[in-house]
Amino acid sequence: MIIRSGCLAVLFLLFSHGAASAQDFPGTPGQQPGITAWCAAVNGERGELYLSAPRRLHSTSPMVVGSLSGHFAQTVNARFGTHLIMSASHCHAFKTAAASESARGALVTNASKQALVIRDPGIF
Repeated sequence: MIIRSGCLAVLFLLFSHGAASAQDFPGTPGQQPGITAWCAAVNGERGELYLSAPRRLHSTSPMVVGSLSGHFAQTVNARFGTHLIMSASHCHAFKTAAASESARGALVTNASKQALVIRDPGIF
């Protein structure tokens, strides 16, 4: 229980400052830059971290990231028999691939320190 609450606290702190939003991308409406996003969820009871590969999204809309999050939850639930909340925010978007990899690397390091098994849900 302590590990799970610690993981959730670390995830909250890690992503509350690094996530991108649509207001972060000024520019002309027809020329929107893409973002890099990946999804993660911790199952403390099983000692697992479900972590997707980074992917490039062409839209900065929170609706697109939210939809990706729902697909991630649905895939993890089906493949691993878990019960992730479909409307929860499992995916995190970053302006640059470097920022995405840095945050993802910090999450993997933290998961390794807590002896969590990292599981890849594959394509979703």
